[in-house]
Amino acid sequence: MTLRDVLLDPSIFAKPMAFEPERWLSDNPDLQRINQAYVPFGKGSRMCVGLNLALAELYIVIASVFRRFDMELYDTVRERDVDAVRDCFIGETSPESRGVRVKIVEAYRSSLLAREK
Repeated sequence: MTLRDVLLDPSIFAKPMAFEPERWLSDNPDLQRINQAYVPFGKGSRMCVGLNLALAELYIVIASVFRRFDMELYDTVRERDVDAVRDCFIGETSPESRGVRVKIVEAYRSSLLAREK
């Protein structure tokens, strides 16, 4: 079993390739079922020991980046840079992909200073 097989299974996650953060809200009737299938760090005795540390770091870093910068996608094509098109034990993007890239549009702090003036 690979994580990709579970996390992208349409019988578990309706429209698995769609960005639907509302599927994780408490009013979703399927929340308990999808929480049990969400296994990005494995399950049982072979589960990643760094799960809690990794999640804490992710929350802090992502919150800091999105709070401090306004960004927009730069030279990113979903089919080339996001969608998995090869199976190399984990799904990988096209060999031509340079990854998902963003451009910093404006630092949040400078926009606050401009508003105060």
